[in-house]
Amino acid sequence: MKVTGYKIMQALKELAFTKETAEGAFTDSLWKFAGEEKPSPWEAMDAYKAAETAFAKMQAAQALYNQSVIVKVNDLGMTLSMAIKLVGGAGRIEKHWRTAAKKEERSSFFEDRSRKRDEGTEYAKKTILPQEAQTAAKAAAKYAAALREAIQTGNAIEIEMEGMNPGDFE
Repeated sequence: MKVTGYKIMQALKELAFTKETAEGAFTDSLWKFAGEEKPSPWEAMDAYKAAETAFAKMQAAQALYNQSVIVKVNDLGMTLSMAIKLVGGAGRIEKHWRTAAKKEERSSFFEDRSRKRDEGTEYAKKTILPQEAQTAAKAAAKYAAALREAIQTGNAIEIEMEGMNPGDFE
């Protein structure tokens, strides 16, 4: 069956809801009033196990998909999985450079003490100019954006996945 990353993500979203609902049905099946119609805890647990299994199967399909799809990030080929793993760190790197680019502001007492050698004598100086940090932040932002774009493009690629059938997506 042909699938896309987006199709798998949507199926996972639906299966998570099914799993949550089945879990609630099991919990609800543990008590009932006289004359109340409910599935038995065993029936409810069977439904929950089926939902867990379907969810796990779809997660495995997603992992296989992410390893099978190759994307380009700044002319470098990598698996979609790698791009997904890199994007979080790229965003954090950008954030650190943006923080470094800010002008020195009044900091907390603890930070002031950590930048003092002796009371009233020597203070630590910034090791990078704000403009240098701003340039690094822009480069990091560009890289993070390239990863996000590659991930979106990669998730739209349709590939053949053996062992999947339309029923897995209902």
